[in-house]
Amino acid sequence: MVHLTPEELQFWRDAKYRRLPHLRVRSEEEALAFLNDVGLANLFSAADMELPSLWEAICGGTRSIPEHHDDYELGLTWDWKDTLPARKAILYGKFLRKKPVFIALDLAPHFYALSGNFGELDDYLQEYEEGRLSEEAKRVYEALLAHGALPTSHLRREARLASKDNAPRFDRALAELQMGFKIVKVGISDANRWGYCYVYDLFIRQFPEVVRQSRDISENQAADAILARYLATVRVATPAQLLRLFGWEPWRLERSLERLARAGVVRTDVRVGEEGDFVGLASLLP
Repeated sequence: MVHLTPEELQFWRDAKYRRLPHLRVRSEEEALAFLNDVGLANLFSAADMELPSLWEAICGGTRSIPEHHDDYELGLTWDWKDTLPARKAILYGKFLRKKPVFIALDLAPHFYALSGNFGELDDYLQEYEEGRLSEEAKRVYEALLAHGALPTSHLRREARLASKDNAPRFDRALAELQMGFKIVKVGISDANRWGYCYVYDLFIRQFPEVVRQSRDISENQAADAILARYLATVRVATPAQLLRLFGWEPWRLERSLERLARAGVVRTDVRVGEEGDFVGLASLLP
C-alpha cells in the first residue's frame, strides 16, 4: 500500500499546474510549453474535472475570475485560447464531457484512435445510418464538407439551423461532432452581430498528420497512453474520476489499468489521507 497525504498531493499539483508565483506562465510560448507538458488542460478550473487550467498557470495561483474584462491575466487567457489553436499548435474544443479542453498535439492521435473514425471524409455516414450521429450533426458536418471552414454564423445558415429555435440543436451538434473528433475550432471571426465567433472545419482536413499517426496506434495503446499521461499530471485519481472524465466503458478502463499495473507503470493500491481506491503513476509515488 502506498500512502500520500493530502498536503503532499496538493503541493505536487500546485507545482505541476504552475499554481505558484515563480512558475507562472508569462508568454504565449510558455503557455504552449505548459499545455504540451500537461497534455490535457481546462481554460478555467472546474470543480468536476481534475485538470490544470491555463488561467491558473497564467495567474501563478488559484484566483477567482474577475467580473471586469480589462484584467491583464484574463486578457492573456482569452487571447491565447484563440491564438494557439489558430496556429494549429494545440487542440481546443469540447472533446471531453462536451466541455472545452486543450489537448496537446502529441496526445491527439491517441484520442483519435479511440474515436471510432477510420480517417475518411465519409466516416460520418456509417454512424448516421446506425443511429449514432444526429440529423443536426450530419447537417453541420456536410456544410463544412461542402464549403470548407466556416464561422458559426455562416455554419448555422448552411446547416439550415439558423433560426433562434434551432440554437440549442446547433450547439448540441457542434459538441457531438467535437466529441467525435469530426470537427475542430480553427480560428475566430467577426462575422456575427457581436463581432466574435469561432470558425470550424473538419478535423481530418485541418489535422491530417494526427489522423495518419492514429492509424499506427491500437485502441489498447491509445487508452494506456492517455491514462499514463493524465496520471503524470494529476499524480493520482480514482477509477470513478477516470471514468467520469474520459467517458469510457468500464471494461476499457479496467483492462487498461490491468495492463499498466502488470507493466509496473501504475500502482492501484494508493491511499490519500484516509481515502483509498486511488491509482497513480508508479514513478511519481513514494
